Amino acid sequence: MTAAPKIQKTQAEQALARQFDETGANLPGNDWVKGLRNDAIRRFGELGLPHRRIEEWKYTDLRLMLKEALSPAGSELSKVSDSDLYKALGGDLHGLSAHHIVFVDGVYDEDNSFIISDEANQVFMTPLREVLDNPPSWFKEKFGKVNGQEDDPTLALNTAFMGDGAVLEIVKDAKLKRPVHLIYVSTSPKGEAITERNFIHAKEGANATILESYVHLRSPDTQRNSVTELLLDKGAKVSHIKFQHEGAKASHLSNWMISIGENADYRGFQFTLGAKLSRNNINVSFDGSGSKGDVSGIALLWDDQHADTTMKIIHGVPQTSSRELFKTVLDDRARAVFQGKLVVKPDAQQTDAKQMAHGMLLSETAEFDAKPELEIYADDVQCGHGATSGQLDEDMMFYMRQRGMSEETVQTLLILAFVGEALELIEDEDIREAFTVAAQAWLGGKSDE
Repeated sequence: MTAAPKIQKTQAEQALARQFDETGANLPGNDWVKGLRNDAIRRFGELGLPHRRIEEWKYTDLRLMLKEALSPAGSELSKVSDSDLYKALGGDLHGLSAHHIVFVDGVYDEDNSFIISDEANQVFMTPLREVLDNPPSWFKEKFGKVNGQEDDPTLALNTAFMGDGAVLEIVKDAKLKRPVHLIYVSTSPKGEAITERNFIHAKEGANATILESYVHLRSPDTQRNSVTELLLDKGAKVSHIKFQHEGAKASHLSNWMISIGENADYRGFQFTLGAKLSRNNINVSFDGSGSKGDVSGIALLWDDQHADTTMKIIHGVPQTSSRELFKTVLDDRARAVFQGKLVVKPDAQQTDAKQMAHGMLLSETAEFDAKPELEIYADDVQCGHGATSGQLDEDMMFYMRQRGMSEETVQTLLILAFVGEALELIEDEDIREAFTVAAQAWLGGKSDE
């Protein structure tokens, strides 16, 4: 029997292995963490960069798209001012009344970070770098196990190279009035690889909003790999929101791993605006009965941007519900991918789950690929999914033009109405308004070099 041909490693794959050999010993962490790193890079060596022959990656051939591996960012903090953060975030996001946790080029920036004093006893943040050097027993027990995805090579790379991030604890019965704003800004003009990892634990009865913002200054071609693990205990409620506006040549690889406990309420939202290549993996597991979740988002894409949202929602216990709504607007040669799988396990009776994705194409060369899936092993369920794509409503365009509106004004109003259905799912009014302003700015210019 002839052995299967061995796949030649790409230049990027070889460079990543070489970088780990050269820098892995200098990454933070005790012997336990080093063991995790070594296992992860070995796993990545077995898997390699994902390619189109892998079903979950058929629309986003990372092996083909990732031509090179940039050098890892260093551990020295690059100084940024408050005005720099204002420029990177935009005034509306920067001006939110929120707790600020800032990372610059993957390194915790203590000077620009703060927890507002009146809620300081309800939320605690420790930089991941510190936790890795002396991990407590609870961290060893839970880290990497919150709905982990063992066959994801981008997650393996993150574990191998993770440098810093936020370890966040929302204490029992905390009721945070302000969002916790995790801000990740890249500044290097030469381009670097940044690997960040967050671990967030919302304890029993806690109520909080977590906003992750990934933005840039003078760094158009960052390669970012970000992972967030979020654990919701019994009765917790968390709004988990992400704003991604990386540089025009950047790649953004992201994994969310969410576990929802009994009677907990999770509301996730992602706004994808930047990066030439982005892949957002969203993995949600319902692990306690009576829980519910809403995972939604919008993407505004132009030029030759490629954005892939791949989501897996697992209903593993009875009496849970989920809703997913994603809206995408594409212009020029942009391409968007939505892959959403709903899995209902045998014991998950009385599951109520619905999923929908809509794409609006502003040019004939834009492309929207949707692949919704249902995998149901229980019989007492209500589940559905769907996807649509189309162009602006010509009849509505004509009607509004006849009443004296310019074509640009009409297009703007129709697009804002299209994405507005998803934006309305954001409960925090200030964040919702900031995202609306960002959408309007995209419509007014699109480019951000």
